[in-house]
Amino acid sequence: MNPQCLDNSGYVVWQQLRRSLALLLTLLAIVPGAPLLAEEVAWSNTVGAEQEALSWMSGGIGDEALQAMRKQAAAYNVHVLFTDRQGSYLANIPFNVTARDGRQIYSGVSDGPLLYLRLPVGSYRVSAEIDRVWQNRNVRVTRGARPVSMSFVARGE
Repeated sequence: MNPQCLDNSGYVVWQQLRRSLALLLTLLAIVPGAPLLAEEVAWSNTVGAEQEALSWMSGGIGDEALQAMRKQAAAYNVHVLFTDRQGSYLANIPFNVTARDGRQIYSGVSDGPLLYLRLPVGSYRVSAEIDRVWQNRNVRVTRGARPVSMSFVARGE
């Protein structure tokens, strides 16, 4: 549609429509949990903002995102994988990291099957909600050790 061909009232409506569309697209881009197009999901990974002493990265959906995650793996000391019983990858998994004293360090959502955490030396509980059931894993991070790997597997069909 060419806005120059419209009369004054049509042009005003056209401008309002453009502004509304721009606002909608902006909101979809920033609202957590908003559905993404398949092309966006195929290459996106999420890097969490540092909170306290924890930084994290999640994703791994699609070959490019998986390769990007693997390249960053060495920078993180806890590696988590989310799958179903058949080994298919899971995404959009809520997770929590709790210190030994019960203090919640972080709560977030893993965008893909891989979640990498960088934790200071200490003992933690990593929890993930899969199929409306919280699963827990204890992890001990030591200085200079190899990354700790753990997986959370859906218990349902």
